[in-house]
Amino acid sequence: MNHRNPERSAASPIITVRSAVSEDRHFMIKSEIECFAEHRRSTTRSILHSIKSSNQQVLIAELDWGNGTTESAGVAVAFIYKRSLRLYSLAVLPQFRRLSVGETLLQATISLSMGLGNKRVTLEADATNHSLIQWYQKFGFEISKILPDYYQKGESAYRMIRRNTEHSDRLIIVTDGIVNLSSLTDCGVVTATDYLASNTGFSGPNSYHVINFCDTHSVHSIGYYVSLMASARNHRVIPSAMTFNDFTDPVVTQSVLDEIQNYLHQKLKNSGLNRIEITILLGKAISNKYFDIGKRLFSLFNLPLFAVVLEKEEKWILRKIETLTLEQVLRNHPEILKNSLIEYQRKRYHRKRKIRKYKYDLAILVNHDEEHPPSCPIALEKFANAAEKIGFFVEFITKTDKHRICEFDALFIRETTSLGNHTYSLSRHAYTEGLVIIDDPWSILLCSNKIYLHERLTHSGILQPKGHLFSKNLYKQEELDSLTYPLVLKLPESAFSLGVFRVENSSEMAFKLNEMFKVSDLVLAQEFLASDYDWRIGVLDNHPLFACKYYMANQHWQIYNWKSEIEEDYSGQHETVPIQQVPHYVLKAALKVAALIGNGLYGIDIKDINKKAYVIEINDNPNVDNGVEDALLGDELYERIMHSIYNRIETERFQTRYLL
Repeated sequence: MNHRNPERSAASPIITVRSAVSEDRHFMIKSEIECFAEHRRSTTRSILHSIKSSNQQVLIAELDWGNGTTESAGVAVAFIYKRSLRLYSLAVLPQFRRLSVGETLLQATISLSMGLGNKRVTLEADATNHSLIQWYQKFGFEISKILPDYYQKGESAYRMIRRNTEHSDRLIIVTDGIVNLSSLTDCGVVTATDYLASNTGFSGPNSYHVINFCDTHSVHSIGYYVSLMASARNHRVIPSAMTFNDFTDPVVTQSVLDEIQNYLHQKLKNSGLNRIEITILLGKAISNKYFDIGKRLFSLFNLPLFAVVLEKEEKWILRKIETLTLEQVLRNHPEILKNSLIEYQRKRYHRKRKIRKYKYDLAILVNHDEEHPPSCPIALEKFANAAEKIGFFVEFITKTDKHRICEFDALFIRETTSLGNHTYSLSRHAYTEGLVIIDDPWSILLCSNKIYLHERLTHSGILQPKGHLFSKNLYKQEELDSLTYPLVLKLPESAFSLGVFRVENSSEMAFKLNEMFKVSDLVLAQEFLASDYDWRIGVLDNHPLFACKYYMANQHWQIYNWKSEIEEDYSGQHETVPIQQVPHYVLKAALKVAALIGNGLYGIDIKDINKKAYVIEINDNPNVDNGVEDALLGDELYERIMHSIYNRIETERFQTRYLL
């Protein structure tokens, strides 16, 4: 390639962008060498794959100097997904910088994304390169999260996101009659008559997000039909047509409120109140002291303008729920409504809209407040992408959506399961509604209790650490003195190394048992088996899915060390291993144990001691995280799990179901 020299035209070059061809690989290799540190460069193989891949787009920026000379100056590599485009790499040769080459490539990438109908463009940028971060921000990118050690140890990155607003749904407000809301919002305001009409454009292909402010909310009213027609037109709408039916039924509304009884108890236990009244406008309570409760109630009931009366008996009772008219709110709370509209427009409380016809509907249960969920956000997105590829419409739900479970064909739980929380009851409810479920209720029931598992494995002759069962008030100190230490004590229900303790002698044992008996009448004690790592064998449909070595946390006897003050030492390292390299006796034990529980998705923890496989635990809700369990299979791991759910639905259609 010729470089610019004084003999060339002094005029600014014309920049053009085209798709890469195979011959561009030499320029791309040159760009990697000149623009990136060695450990950040793409390999020649990766470059060739990017050019040929149908899921990637490589753009080349060329400079035309007007004298017959054209040369390549920059390159952008983008990964294309269903809803987003990821700018993987952007490089401009040093001698061509400050000629707007980078800007041209970035704008071309954004235009490509919008042309594909993507909702957003994502990228990763060096967290220490502040000028680069600011440059991306000029084009609408915002910092989403920090990615520690992204490039290598000590080199972090920011994930940045640019939302393609041109493809966002237009927000409109529908009212009974003509209402001037220009002082409150710049959203479009239309009458119910105009919205329902077939000749006003709202029945066409354009996408809208509808706030239904009609005063009448009874079934078959004009307001009801606004929401019903919005649903038929694939418009996002609040309230939904289903809400019209639900909020007038006291049994349904109380059952919905019961979803947050624990939250209400904790929030109001010191208030001294036995009766509260809350008015909520698009998720914002008019009284600041009920701000958080208002958001919860709005999420539950999905009504735009409403008020509730709660009274304390043995639990909080929903004594009254009523919708408010727009006229009432404008008269009494205009400023609060204005702020609520601004906030709502910013956050857009909505669920995803179906864009194409899918064969089945899949709900993925998540808890955004969970500190240690079984799948990270990137893994959840990969699950969603895999499911859509197979033929599912995917919606992420929370426990507040329990009343909607009958809308789905399958439920995939990606929240830590327990008999003591909503995950079991929701799984049980989904089964009675005829859904295919992972984790199914019997797997949660059997795997959640360590004492059951110990007894089940003992009865089946499966090797595990020697165990002793202790009952509250039914043991003697002499018995503790006779044991061999150290021992591991386990509460019947525990996860992520919580509720599991090591004791070094009988005195520690007695003290810890007394503490644990405050929680449970039974405690399991097992011999301590020291190892550098535990095997985690992922099993699906009674076949091995993945294998990992989970190493113990630094200077700790468990994988997790929650007492560590150093964040990096909370958990140990991990290593993903090809199935064929796992010792045969470890695989055999894992498959045998999984078969005792069922045919779901399980994570079997095993210690390899002197070439013997000791089963430590069976997890019905195993971790599947980006870069760990999927390190070898990549997207195929997510697709295998989604295929399993899909095949189960197909099979269930031809089988008779029985209630437990």
